[in-house]
Amino acid sequence: MEDVKKQNRSFEDGKVEETKALEAEASTLREKLKQLESELEIKTKEVNTSEANAVALSKQSEGFLLEYDRLLEENQNLRSQLQSLDLRFSRSTSKKNT
Repeated sequence: MEDVKKQNRSFEDGKVEETKALEAEASTLREKLKQLESELEIKTKEVNTSEANAVALSKQSEGFLLEYDRLLEENQNLRSQLQSLDLRFSRSTSKKNT
């Protein structure tokens, strides 16, 4: 009977130590979880900011492209007008020379 009681005590002592080890591990894992959640929140904010910047740059690029097309068309119109004036000027000059 005494041997069984000693065996039971050593078994209970082992369980207490195992429980303490598991509690320590659980505490460490909780801290790690909090740290990872914090990092996730930071990364999520960074991603949201980057996405907002990408959208803004895309819209800005679209605006620049539209402006470029408008200026290209205006440039072509001005070149056509200049060419037309040059033709008129050259015709009037050739008439005067003959």
